[in-house]
Amino acid sequence: MIKAIIFDVDNTLINTGRISTRAYIETAKQLGLKQVPAREIRKMFGIPSRIIIKKFWPKIDIKKFQRIEHQKILAKKVKEIPGAKQVVKQLYKKYTLGLLSSKTRILMYPHLKQINLSEKFFKFIYSSDDLRYHKPNPKVFSKAFKELNFKRNEILYIGDSIHDFKATKKANLNFIAVLTGTYKKRDFRKIGLKNENVLKSIKYLPQWLEKNG
Repeated sequence: MIKAIIFDVDNTLINTGRISTRAYIETAKQLGLKQVPAREIRKMFGIPSRIIIKKFWPKIDIKKFQRIEHQKILAKKVKEIPGAKQVVKQLYKKYTLGLLSSKTRILMYPHLKQINLSEKFFKFIYSSDDLRYHKPNPKVFSKAFKELNFKRNEILYIGDSIHDFKATKKANLNFIAVLTGTYKKRDFRKIGLKNENVLKSIKYLPQWLEKNG
């Protein structure tokens, strides 16, 4: 029985994919760095930006890159994934909720505010700055486990990335994939996720929980 639900943020609750991709590309261009195809950047979503920057531009000062990138992202207005706020408000009445994301703290809180999603709904909000490990390492959930004090089979994680699924699989957590990010159903099926655990979007999560939760 599911007692706690942990949400990824980017492209699960908040639509940031296009804005983030463009920010990486424009920052690299501004700094005179090599251009990386958008599709290659999007494949890395779900992993902290510092790791993405180090992979594609290993010689650049990460903090310098992030400063410019963050400015570009914050200059744009983000929107919720349709139905996300309503789902959170609905599930809050029955489940313990948390946020655990590879998003940086400097972006997390302004973006939650932009879509008018109150922090009061969540027992914890963990950005990449709050965590020692990152997905797909299962230890990324260590802090959440201590906070929740539930059995692992009572916890559900929702995300849009194969990195999310790999982390939950190793950590023995329940997982639901949403197709509002880069990855397609076939990508999740290929690495072993059941068909019924792939949803078009967060909007359909309450229905899934009625059947399975």
